[in-house]
Amino acid sequence: MNLNIKDYLDFTYSLVSIRDLDEFMETSLKKLRNLLNADAGSIFIYSEDDKSLTFKYTQNETIDIPFKEFSIPLDETSIAGYSGLRRKIVRIDDVRSISGFPFGFNVNFDKMSEYLTKSVMAIPLVNAKDELIGVLQLINKKISDKIVAITDFQSQIEAFSKDDEAISYSLSGIIAVALDNSLLHKDIEDMWEGFIKASIQAVEARDPATKGHTDRVTKLSLFFAEALHDDTGQFNDFYLSKDMYRMFKYACLLHDFGKIGVRESVLNKSNKLFPYQIEVIKWRIEAAKYHLPEMKNELDACLKCVLMANEPTITESSVLGELKKCNEIKYEHPIFGEVKVVDESEYESLSVNKGSLTYEERKEIQSHVQHTYDYLTKIPWTRELKDIPRIACMHHEREDGSGYPFGLKSSDIHILAKIMSITDIYDALTAKDRPYKKALPPEKALSILKSETETGGLDKKLVDFFVQNEIYSLQQEE
Repeated sequence: MNLNIKDYLDFTYSLVSIRDLDEFMETSLKKLRNLLNADAGSIFIYSEDDKSLTFKYTQNETIDIPFKEFSIPLDETSIAGYSGLRRKIVRIDDVRSISGFPFGFNVNFDKMSEYLTKSVMAIPLVNAKDELIGVLQLINKKISDKIVAITDFQSQIEAFSKDDEAISYSLSGIIAVALDNSLLHKDIEDMWEGFIKASIQAVEARDPATKGHTDRVTKLSLFFAEALHDDTGQFNDFYLSKDMYRMFKYACLLHDFGKIGVRESVLNKSNKLFPYQIEVIKWRIEAAKYHLPEMKNELDACLKCVLMANEPTITESSVLGELKKCNEIKYEHPIFGEVKVVDESEYESLSVNKGSLTYEERKEIQSHVQHTYDYLTKIPWTRELKDIPRIACMHHEREDGSGYPFGLKSSDIHILAKIMSITDIYDALTAKDRPYKKALPPEKALSILKSETETGGLDKKLVDFFVQNEIYSLQQEE
């Protein structure tokens, strides 16, 4: 068989544009097998660290084999090891009658799979730097391009020829360079994933109460997006490509990255006052008892009221009334002059009707999405990942335009951000690790999501899909 220039160019063009490692291995092995009529094949990736070849990918036209990764040494004890070590193509006409080589054939695979290996050709893959990066192995050259039953292998399988070797040699350089590029791309992806996970750890170290939130939101969001991709109903036009999946994954992982710019004391504020403020109030009350002994009972009641109001629950109007009386109690200190038992800033914090944050502190917490956007826009994302900053910072936008940081309306909010808004709220409501609130049961959380669609907060169609298809059940399973 002769390889004409068109076949060569077609083969080259089909490989050089592939960056995904799994897609590359599938395509390159299938094309070479089809070109040389090989029934099966496999790809080994070389590791310089331990001088080994890792079995990374396999194809077999005759039988379906469960894949299991393993490693073999780069030495002369195997066909692939010998080929990689010597940097030469090895052709074996019949593995059961090998001669002239230091290796034999391990029949365990054939016994386990009920396959019959006969002819083999191993091709070392060497990159442009003359470095071994792997070995490609072709198995059982068929006489024709038809599928052959194992019972016919003895008559329908032949040896790989010198022409096959020449073709493999001429294409091995292209395969090696393209494989090297795919491996480099995977290394870059792995590096990004490592950086992102390290960033998450840094954020969660500053906000331990929400540890695990990012991972849960990411898993639930991706599960949600995949369900939309598979939908044949109202979301049949929603398409989630591999690049979109990766972009969304990174955006979810980084959606709270901006918390790195928020004070830890605010992030971790579980009550309306910080512990040191409570201690100061206690000290003032004791001092007030000394200067105002006739008000001992009122001061004891005042402390009780402060401790009750300090909890991040909805404050009753009666408690707020008592709190106002505490704010009005003052005494004359010989050094500091007039001292209020509860000063104005403490009174303001304790008067917060719901939660633990003052208006200014809530604004500071909300600023994390703007910080996220500011930080992420400084990263030179590739073209397919360029929307990460936009998606990551939009999960607090609302359909009616009353959200933050940009006050966008529905038509301007990325659909992936809308998905994350739903999962982010659901996880916050059902999380069991928040010290300042109790976890809500799923049915109550879903009811709140539905009410958010009625007040202009969330996309109704997406929330309905989330509820009706029980997307939330992923967290319950975990």
